[in-house]
Amino acid sequence: MKELLLEIDAAELERLAGSTARTVFISCTGSHMWEMNTPESDIDLVIIYIAPTRSLLRGERILPTVRQRITAHRGEIYDTLGWEIGHLINQLIRGNVNAIWYSTSPLVIKPSSVQQELSTIVRANLSRATYRSIRGMAESQIRSEGKPATDPKIAGKGYRTALRTIKFGIRLLSEGRICYSPAAGETGAERVWQGMRRLEEAYESSPLPDRPDEDVFRDFLMRLRLEEMKREMGGERER
Repeated sequence: MKELLLEIDAAELERLAGSTARTVFISCTGSHMWEMNTPESDIDLVIIYIAPTRSLLRGERILPTVRQRITAHRGEIYDTLGWEIGHLINQLIRGNVNAIWYSTSPLVIKPSSVQQELSTIVRANLSRATYRSIRGMAESQIRSEGKPATDPKIAGKGYRTALRTIKFGIRLLSEGRICYSPAAGETGAERVWQGMRRLEEAYESSPLPDRPDEDVFRDFLMRLRLEEMKREMGGERER
């Protein structure tokens, strides 16, 4: 597992994120996950939390996501996103590539057995359904390259991020593997569009199933909810 030295610990991150739900795990994504970070890079973190079972059973509104930008110690900027575990599972079933990254990032700031099990499930249930999300992500990153850059240091960033996404998608679709590797070498428009063509070819010839096994993800979530309910009830008895 890769390591990232933070100037803030997991407990402080949870407090700053402002969620009263219990944190299940915290992963680092973005440029650090791809080993493409620079000294100016933000530290992108996702906090996966689980809503109180009481709230779910009472039909109360559950926040599926929480976003807050945090400026932390020593000038580091922590860009923090929160996803409720049920929302994460639904997105994994749909083939959302962000959900795959959040679940399988090699940089886990607050690890847990839940994250380890979920990562294993995701890797065993890759599917062609991820293609649209991967392609959409790459196209969005390509479009960002066309926007006026306020800082010349970030010129080419859109192409670089698109290429790492394309590379990730080709390997996932053609080999059924998850691999985080940086985009190296020339990153011009021609190379990017060549990559997009290869991505489409990988999708067309992919041996993966059209969709992941939904029951595996649903059963995982149900078991997790039941365990959380037992934990909460145990805490109430102790009080």
